Amino acid sequence: MIKLLYQNEFGPGHMISDESESLKRLTEEWESLPRLSSSPLTEPIGNHLVRVHLAALNREELPLLNAMFCRTAGQTQGNREQFMKRLDCLSLYFPHADGFLTDYKKRGCPPVGHSNHYRKAYQPAYRVISESYASFLQLIRTFAALLQERGTLTVAIDGNCASGKTTLSRLLSMRFDCNIIPMDDFFLPPSLRTAKRLAEPGGNVHYERFKDEIMQPLQNGSPISYLPFCCSRMDYGSRVALPPKPFTVIEGSYCMRPELRGLYDYSVFLSCSYEQQINRIRSRNGKEMLKNFMEKWIPMENTYFDAFQVKENCNVTIQT
Repeated sequence: MIKLLYQNEFGPGHMISDESESLKRLTEEWESLPRLSSSPLTEPIGNHLVRVHLAALNREELPLLNAMFCRTAGQTQGNREQFMKRLDCLSLYFPHADGFLTDYKKRGCPPVGHSNHYRKAYQPAYRVISESYASFLQLIRTFAALLQERGTLTVAIDGNCASGKTTLSRLLSMRFDCNIIPMDDFFLPPSLRTAKRLAEPGGNVHYERFKDEIMQPLQNGSPISYLPFCCSRMDYGSRVALPPKPFTVIEGSYCMRPELRGLYDYSVFLSCSYEQQINRIRSRNGKEMLKNFMEKWIPMENTYFDAFQVKENCNVTIQT
């Protein structure tokens, strides 16, 4: 019970200093387990965290889980005062454990392991990750099944800025040999930024060029070649050349405009609360850029989402 409460409050409970060593330990533990098709994949433990049971995983999913586990460890802070309150509540239900709890508090409430009795009875083998990462893992399994069934797959990932679109794309690249195309490469050049165009919901992206240079070759199975537009330089960068691949990911806001949405096999909307969005942008971009996001980019995105009912037209929505 203490271990469960500890994980609920602090997540994995420690920073991971070496991801490769963490993956090695995870793989060794997975290899020692029997493969149980009936084993549940996830088990919620509260506080937006879940346990992922290793016996339900395939080998190719282990690097994904390890990356999610390490990122969760780095992102979950926890609150010691809240943990102590939960320990006090625990003593109400288990009064015979008062001595153990008193000693545990004197030792500074360190992370604890499962007892030998518990290990023998339940054979626990899992990793704790955030709820949103668990949703990503389920989604990646859906993509694997669709890819096997259809042979090719084109996926759009839209959603709030700072909701995890780039993170999901990187996780997909760990699991699949895929092309990832950022919608940010198709912002309008200055010559096309007329008042009329920018007044159009989602009109700040060059969706016509995107359709011609990306979606048409995708549909034909042809190589892709385009010039990415760089907003920091307000000019085009070096040409990007991509060979045809079975799996293509289009990532970024505005990729679900009406002119484009019918061209995808599957679409995902990532959502987060406004408070989370502001905190993430402040951490990622700094205070000065945050003001620009709050006054310009977030309102523009929200106008686009509402005008075209983007969330409602995606196959799945994931709260991050």
